[in-house]
Amino acid sequence: MQIEVDTIFGIPGGAVEPLFDAISRQQRNHKSGDQIQLITSRHEAGAVFMADGYARESGRLAVCCATTGPGSTNMITGIASAYMDKIPMLILTPQTSMSSFGRHDFQDSSDDAISIVTMLSKCTRYNSMVTHVGQLKYKLMKAVKRAYTYPYGPVHLSIPMEIWDQIVEDELPDAAVSFKPKGSEGYDQESFKALCKLAADGKKLLFLLGQESLSCADEIVACAELLGAEIVTTSTAKGAVAADHPLYRGVLGFAGHRQAEDILSGDEIDHIVAIGSNLNPFETASLCDNAAVIEKMLYINHSIADGLVSELAHLQLYGSLKKIFSDFKGYLTKRQLIDNHVLSARAKGQRHLLESTGMAQSEHRNNIALTTAINQPDKQARVKPQYLMKKLPAMFSEATRYHVDAGNSWAWATHYLHLNFASNYETSMSFGSMGWAIGAAVGAACAQNKAPAVCITGDGSYLMSGQEITVAVEQQLPVIFVILNDNAYGMVKHGQRIGGAEEIGFELPAVDFAMMARAVGARGVTVKNAAALDALDIPSLLEDGGPLLLDVYIDSEEVPPMASRLKELARG
Repeated sequence: MQIEVDTIFGIPGGAVEPLFDAISRQQRNHKSGDQIQLITSRHEAGAVFMADGYARESGRLAVCCATTGPGSTNMITGIASAYMDKIPMLILTPQTSMSSFGRHDFQDSSDDAISIVTMLSKCTRYNSMVTHVGQLKYKLMKAVKRAYTYPYGPVHLSIPMEIWDQIVEDELPDAAVSFKPKGSEGYDQESFKALCKLAADGKKLLFLLGQESLSCADEIVACAELLGAEIVTTSTAKGAVAADHPLYRGVLGFAGHRQAEDILSGDEIDHIVAIGSNLNPFETASLCDNAAVIEKMLYINHSIADGLVSELAHLQLYGSLKKIFSDFKGYLTKRQLIDNHVLSARAKGQRHLLESTGMAQSEHRNNIALTTAINQPDKQARVKPQYLMKKLPAMFSEATRYHVDAGNSWAWATHYLHLNFASNYETSMSFGSMGWAIGAAVGAACAQNKAPAVCITGDGSYLMSGQEITVAVEQQLPVIFVILNDNAYGMVKHGQRIGGAEEIGFELPAVDFAMMARAVGARGVTVKNAAALDALDIPSLLEDGGPLLLDVYIDSEEVPPMASRLKELARG
């Protein structure tokens, strides 16, 4: 409670039982609002994915736990995913008794056997075994500080059984409890002045937003508005800006948009301001390796990144992105480079024009939603994934959170799912774990259960992790699982076809996912064609609360926009 933990995700087991005992006592001795909530997942990886989604939604430290041996090793994929995405998270694992280390005791996870500390050394920001009860509070303080110090990420404490069983009387020092630095507030003043000078020269700027920009997207977009700078994002930063923003030109890189590629490589832009991205080939479709693009690059990030582009950029500015763009906005406002009220009125007028006139796509070539919209006249045919993505935002409220899983779901959602509000779109592309969105959507709903959490996933991912729907049933969480059902590992299938590889291993059996959902107490609806999709009455389906699964039969022959991924793999 001192470090403001109100939810713990995990699975019980003999060695970690003292922690569950403590949670039970805490719940018994505190009133409802002050109790620690325990969410028991069905697989340890699911617990970590839930903690990931919870941390993103709540902004609080996520905590997850598992027992010794396979309980701990089952968490590794989720921990690696959180590490790559810089998600603050505390992982607690037990050890067998220290007196039994190296004696091949049941599920020995010490350094003398299957060392969980060694395994997690490459995917945690802090990783330590507590060997004496007196170390516990100090190592806990250190772990929490590391989780909240840039680069953020998961931290791990491994605790032997005899320490779990002891009582720790001392509370943590107040200074340690309140320590949440969220990174340094400093930055290089000379580089910042150079950025301001470039902005004052009247040059045409393009803002390229990466994943690190998400935490301060409002300030960055405000600066773009003051400059009239057009905006593109990487696929991981798609949630940074509303799709109908008049300056937005779409996603660059994997499953991205032609408008983004054209403006990046075109002649109309004087400077490309790359913010919070390492500019890897996946994020940029290798376009940023072009010498003409590198010459225009201004690189801004929290810390120095490896890579040719960042090293050759003629302006490099490192430090707190929030502080940099808060000060930059103040500078731009003071100089009155553009009248913010005029821009706001222009933006509103442009949105109203698009909504009210329904003009042809050719007249609005820069509007992402219009240029990628696909209708489906044949209502009896299987649902085109593009049409499903077009329909989803209108089916749910603007407060809905979207979590997009690995595989074809990424490609379809990146290119065709357009939300006219920022910050409600989450994905985990850095490590690319299938099933991440299933747990993350449940975790996000645990953090807030008023707005629906939509999980967009494929049948392959759901067959890996779909059992976590039972957690949403147990907790009566408003999670909507949208299954893109094509009886295949779709990205594998289309990748093999496009790349000329042998077509093997992608087939999945026909599964009635709606029936599976109903079997565990959720509502399940089968959507076999576009007519059934159009007829869905989502408010009625959500009326009684709890989870809903939509088993959407998609057209398996529609080819996802994944050419850049094949190019990266040198198979296209």
